[in-house]
Amino acid sequence: MSRKGILMILDGYGEGKPGPYNAVKNANTPTLNELKKNSYSLLKTDSEAVGLFNGELGGSEVGHTTIGAGRIVPSTAKKIHDDIKIGTFQKNSKLLNKRNKLKATHGNLHLIGLMSDKNIHSDINHAYEILKMFNKYAKNIFIHFITDGRDSGGEDSLKYLKELQKCIKNMTNVEIASVMGRFYAMDRENNMDRTDLAVHTMFNLDKKISNIKNNEIENYLKKEHLSGNTDEYINPIHIDTKQSSELKKDDLIFFFNFREDRLRQIVMKTYELSHNIITMSSVSTAKTTVLYQPKIVKNTLSEYLSKQGKKQIKISETTKYAHVTYFLNGGREEPFENEDRVHIPTIKVDNFSKTPKMRAGEITKEIIKAMDKNYDAIIVNYSNPDMLGHTGNYEATVEALEELDRCVKKVVEYAKKTGYFLLITADHGNSEMMRTISGEPHTAHTFNRVFCLAVEKDKKYKFKKYGELKDVAPTFLNLLQLKPNKSFTGKSLLL
Repeated sequence: MSRKGILMILDGYGEGKPGPYNAVKNANTPTLNELKKNSYSLLKTDSEAVGLFNGELGGSEVGHTTIGAGRIVPSTAKKIHDDIKIGTFQKNSKLLNKRNKLKATHGNLHLIGLMSDKNIHSDINHAYEILKMFNKYAKNIFIHFITDGRDSGGEDSLKYLKELQKCIKNMTNVEIASVMGRFYAMDRENNMDRTDLAVHTMFNLDKKISNIKNNEIENYLKKEHLSGNTDEYINPIHIDTKQSSELKKDDLIFFFNFREDRLRQIVMKTYELSHNIITMSSVSTAKTTVLYQPKIVKNTLSEYLSKQGKKQIKISETTKYAHVTYFLNGGREEPFENEDRVHIPTIKVDNFSKTPKMRAGEITKEIIKAMDKNYDAIIVNYSNPDMLGHTGNYEATVEALEELDRCVKKVVEYAKKTGYFLLITADHGNSEMMRTISGEPHTAHTFNRVFCLAVEKDKKYKFKKYGELKDVAPTFLNLLQLKPNKSFTGKSLLL
């Protein structure tokens, strides 16, 4: 009989030092604790190990891309950075054509993006470069400031605001035209009411939306923070500008975020207003001018399984659906032959701390169904460790991890009955650090390593002590007793 296995990714489940706010260590998780008594590897999930710069946090996108590729794939963020450094970005013909046309038509530039330097979705330094390039070509430049609060600190918008204001101080035609949290501008769960509000605020389409003066932005952010809204949840506000910031036919819209999954909705909505849009990367919902076309990673884990005639299924809830499909498949949207997909709609809620269990129970049921259907490979993402970790709510994250543990127990028990093995790992850390040293809520990813171990009835596996995410796919193939994929540079973690 052929081997059958489950690759289980516990999104945002890291291995950190014990402490009062390490939800992973402190939650009541007897199943995972017992499994970790056996041999396991600790995997690096950040910096060069996932195609980023040294000292940069990993994330779900680069994490799943690296897991699926079995090798290090240079990120779009690094490519943009390198191009800016050597001057290639500034000579991009698409950019120059748009810039010259803007000058000829006396159009305005609307610059939209996440003001953060964490390189998960964007880099504020890219925005600065665009401002320099377009300053003397656009009649006016209107900045639509999206606040972070997940990949950066909950009140870091004040720091980024000061940096931006310093950058544009001597640019007389540049103004901030709107401010809002990523909760509204970067939704990816089809909450179109949030996306509509974001777009209406940016382009002043709804005259009922509140306005403030430019010199009131800092105070507005502080008031939002005092009311309990971290940067992620800043209510959209339109800024009174010296020149009208309403969208005109000759205006150019530039989204400088480079990660596409949280751009799709807002670009699609904006496309209804104007087709003159530049995006850093390809957004499947609209035909934009794309600066960095995606490079499909060939011969990924999923493609290799398909070529071997194996039947596979990807299971997740909506919020991480792209990660076990698009990103894990190396930037390919379409399923491979014999690849099925199940995505469970994420509960619509304004803060996941209200629903800590999320869809973990439903995901577990789908895994069991998949085992009953004898899939050769079941690849699954449990998202609640990450999504709850981003809330900064310690108690809710503990509840999420305890629910996860119950789900893992059910899967392990059923796998042993049906002859499946499990390879369990994570893509990056998060929920093991819920407070900073100073006691503030910690909502970002971490530099902590993640575990990787195997579970199978009547077997115990020995693992190398350390590895990287690129080693997960070779290990999975090893457990499936398949020939190595020659495209992988990662190595099996099994001793």
